[in-house]
Amino acid sequence: MKKVTILLGGLMLWGATSYAQAIRDRNIIPLAVNLNEVLRMTITDGGNIEFTFNSIDDYRLGISGDAASSGSANPATSDPMYSTNFTIASSTRWELSYGAEEATFIGTDNPANTLTLDNVGFSLTSNGTHTFGAEITSAPTVDGTAVTALEQFPVVLITDNGAANASAGDVTDNDFTITWRCGTAEVSAAPAPMNSTVLLEQNPSPTPDRYIVNVLFELASL
Repeated sequence: MKKVTILLGGLMLWGATSYAQAIRDRNIIPLAVNLNEVLRMTITDGGNIEFTFNSIDDYRLGISGDAASSGSANPATSDPMYSTNFTIASSTRWELSYGAEEATFIGTDNPANTLTLDNVGFSLTSNGTHTFGAEITSAPTVDGTAVTALEQFPVVLITDNGAANASAGDVTDNDFTITWRCGTAEVSAAPAPMNSTVLLEQNPSPTPDRYIVNVLFELASL
C-alpha cells in the first residue's frame, strides 16, 4: 500500500510540471498618421507689372511680353519684365481663381479717370508635368492656346480635369507662366477677348494718367 501511494504522488508532480504557463508581458505604443492638407501658391517672379507708353508706336502696337505680338518696345524677343511665374504645391485637387479687384483700372492722378480691363490681356503656359487638356484645364485661355483679357474677380483660371487627385502635386508638377500684354488688340478665341481697338484709336482717347488695379489670386481645394 505504501508503494502505491508514492507512485501516485510522483504522477501528480509530473502532471503539474507539464501544464505550467509561460510568463508574458504586454505594452502598447499608440501610432497615428496626421495628414495635414498642403495648399500653397508662390509667385516666384513678376509680382509687379507696369506698362509705360512712351511713344506713338507703343500706342499704335501695344506692349507685350510675348514676341509674337510685341509692339515697338520689344519686337523681336519675349521680355521677362511682363511675365509672372508662379508655382502651386498641393496634396489634393485644387482650383485657382483670379481677377481684378475693381471693375476698371483707376487713375492715380485723378481717380475719376478709368481704363477698361480688356486693354490688358495675357497668355498662360504650363511649364510643369501637369499639362492643359490632361491633368488640368483653363477655360479662359482655352487650355493655354488663346490670349484672354483681364476680367474682374472671381474667374476660375485653372482647375483639374475631374480625375482623382489629377492636379495634386509639387512645384515641378504645377509650374506656370503668365505673359502679360497691354493695348495689343489681339484677336483671340478666348471667351473674354481683349479690346479690339488699340489705345491710339480708342474714342474717347484714354486720359494720360497712371492707371492701377490689383489682380487677386485665390487657391482653393476641391
